Amino acid sequence: MPTSKDVARAAGVSQPTVSRALAGHPHVSPATRDRVRKVAEQLGYVPQESGRVLRSRRSRRIAVVSSPDDLLNPFHPQLIVPLHQALAAAGYRTTLLAETADKEVLAQVADGSVDGVVLTATHTGSAVPRHLAASGVPHVLVNRPVPEQGHPTCVVDNRQGAADVAALVAGLGHREVALVLGPRRLSTSLDREAGFRSVLAAGRAVRTRVLRGAYDHATGVAAAQALLDAASRPTAILCASDTIALGVLHEARLRGVDVPGELTVTGFDDIPMAGWEPYALTTVRHDAGRMAAEAVRLLLSQLSHDPDTSASEPVVLHADVVLRQTHAPPP
Repeated sequence: MPTSKDVARAAGVSQPTVSRALAGHPHVSPATRDRVRKVAEQLGYVPQESGRVLRSRRSRRIAVVSSPDDLLNPFHPQLIVPLHQALAAAGYRTTLLAETADKEVLAQVADGSVDGVVLTATHTGSAVPRHLAASGVPHVLVNRPVPEQGHPTCVVDNRQGAADVAALVAGLGHREVALVLGPRRLSTSLDREAGFRSVLAAGRAVRTRVLRGAYDHATGVAAAQALLDAASRPTAILCASDTIALGVLHEARLRGVDVPGELTVTGFDDIPMAGWEPYALTTVRHDAGRMAAEAVRLLLSQLSHDPDTSASEPVVLHADVVLRQTHAPPP
């Protein structure tokens, strides 16, 4: 079994330099760090993590907390993969937790086994951020904030994105509009609803119907069935996620409803499937990679004990409407 001395000898550095390089120490040059890591990989050297933790009181591990439902949503890999990459570049390993109950999350992240926590799927009533703050555990909320202030946060401007796509639909002349939203306890759903309504409510001739469900394909199918069976069909359906919108498109096409000739459908998130030719979904895009990078910056600021003064205010990223082929004036 190779040791750190073997790695040091092969890399031409001291044994302490090997330890610092593999821990991502900032005082080790990138060239030396890369050389040491390459040699360690070639030799099959595995650092003794437990010893490192005892010496440094650091595990070099970050918990990324999601939920089983969110991991089934195609948007979340777009966020979790760049989170993992950004943390790895900073010398941290990622532990992915798929938990729903606050008690289960806290049992795994507040015991000192991780250096920090990235919360990607927090609901509005969650007590996890408050408990982490009280325990002094570095943490950041990404994608979904909580109502209480003071937590490092990076989100997309959901209200602005929803308002922009609603303005597109209203500008086309649609007056019978349905909203298919996510769960009430998720900030993304609440903010997107507020954005939709801020525009649609301004048009007094617009009649709006609202349905809710999970952020999944089945919600879109069920919503489309209810709306297309109604005596008065909407001419536009605005969805709070692309997965919902793809379910609406699926059901509309099964029924022979022409999209966009008879029905306009829009989504939110711009997951890869939204741009596939069979769907060509008009949607709202936001940069998940940048969101991940900003979240890691906020977390590293806490871990370095040199807080970034800009971290006191939430980072809110702009969203853009992507015009594809599922929108048109009403028939």
